[in-house]
Amino acid sequence: MTASHCHCLHRETPSHPEENQTDTDHANVRFPPPLIHLIAVLAAVGLRRLTPLNLPVSWLLTGFGAGVMLLSLLLAGSAFSQFARSNNPVPPNQPVNGLMTQGPFRFTRNPLYLALALLQLGMGLMTGNGWILATLPPALLTVRYYVIRREEAYLTRRFGLAYQDYQSRVRRWF
Repeated sequence: MTASHCHCLHRETPSHPEENQTDTDHANVRFPPPLIHLIAVLAAVGLRRLTPLNLPVSWLLTGFGAGVMLLSLLLAGSAFSQFARSNNPVPPNQPVNGLMTQGPFRFTRNPLYLALALLQLGMGLMTGNGWILATLPPALLTVRYYVIRREEAYLTRRFGLAYQDYQSRVRRWF
């Protein structure tokens, strides 16, 4: 969420100080990751109108969905707090100040993206709209190959072995 923004407490200087860091020092993600999930959910709402794909009506599914959404919000809140404590930007099109390895970043390199996935999952379960669940895998693949791939390449360029070591210790999702 980024969530792949795994950042340390120091800022390395660019190899060419004359470069405008804000133009080149980021993951080059131009499409905000939350919009990927929003588009998936909106597509699911439209698909449901054309061809309903309803989950069984169950207080158990609704309750589980609410719990998953709550977990999503707690995870996102913890990640946002870590971004603030580390003085790092959340948008993946801005330079980072350092690797983040504390808070939820101890367990997942992408807590904000995991939170978005859990939010979409919870919404599908709570509303009984099976299309929301069916559009989750394409949303996850888009985040993985459009966003996370770019972020991981950027963080590897920026932090080298420190980031590679972090990658070897902490899973991408959970």
